[in-house]
Amino acid sequence: MTDSDRPDRVEHRAEFTLEVSATPEQVWEAIATADGISAWMVPTRLDPQSGGEVSFDHDGFRSTGVVTDYTPKRRFAYEEPWPMTEEMREWVADAADHEITDDDLSAVTPIATEFLIEAASGGSCVLRVVSSAYGSGADWENEFFAEMVAGWGTVPFGPEDKEPFLGILARYLDAAHFEQGATQ
Repeated sequence: MTDSDRPDRVEHRAEFTLEVSATPEQVWEAIATADGISAWMVPTRLDPQSGGEVSFDHDGFRSTGVVTDYTPKRRFAYEEPWPMTEEMREWVADAADHEITDDDLSAVTPIATEFLIEAASGGSCVLRVVSSAYGSGADWENEFFAEMVAGWGTVPFGPEDKEPFLGILARYLDAAHFEQGATQ
């Protein structure tokens, strides 16, 4: 969907780039397999094919989506609905002072996330992570999307100053790359 399709839509988008000391194969195993994702992010179930299901267990709530691209060693993408559990609705009500309605949720597109792998020199890679969605631009959407993408970023986030997922992923890949080099 583009802005010209629905001019009343507001784009929510975040993009992160991470250079890692790992091969495309190592990055793929980490970002596009259930075991790999579970090792650095959250417990994950994945049917590894376009049209397959991906499901993330976020400490008490599960977010389930559909794989939209599964191109080995290049691109892994999925879409998931805005995960509005009762706890999340309460958080939005507190954080954005807004009660989420079904009409609110019908105004937003699924959240699309993609991982793009580019090989670089010396056995390293550049990994790009993009999350995006369209909505009405309501304050609750802005709050929710900002908090969600903070988890991808590079700065500690949330009330407990949690380490962002990409920082954990970089350390995980560095360890995997070091391990592979030590065994050769």
